[in-house]
Amino acid sequence: MKTIGQALIDEIHIPIPFGYVENVCIKRELEMEDNFSSEVSKSDSYKGALADCLLSLVQTVSFSESDKSIGSLSEDQRKTILTQANRLYLSIGEEEVSLKPKPTVYINC
Repeated sequence: MKTIGQALIDEIHIPIPFGYVENVCIKRELEMEDNFSSEVSKSDSYKGALADCLLSLVQTVSFSESDKSIGSLSEDQRKTILTQANRLYLSIGEEEVSLKPKPTVYINC
């Protein structure tokens, strides 16, 4: 049987640190070593964990020098992954995530 942790890693398609997946499972109250099942795949906790893992890919730092890139996703790939993560967040009743900073107004009283 496949574990929940392995299912998350397998769904990402891009290497993601095991420790990060472990942290996400803890935050989403998933037991990483429990068996992955159809019921788990439809749960809000699993969908949220998957969205968190996808979002981490979009937030990774990429390094470029001359014509060489290390660990970089194209802008289109980032947008596609962010759209997928936001679709998952919305399906479980959480807010969409934006990578662009939102304007903030501070009023001193």
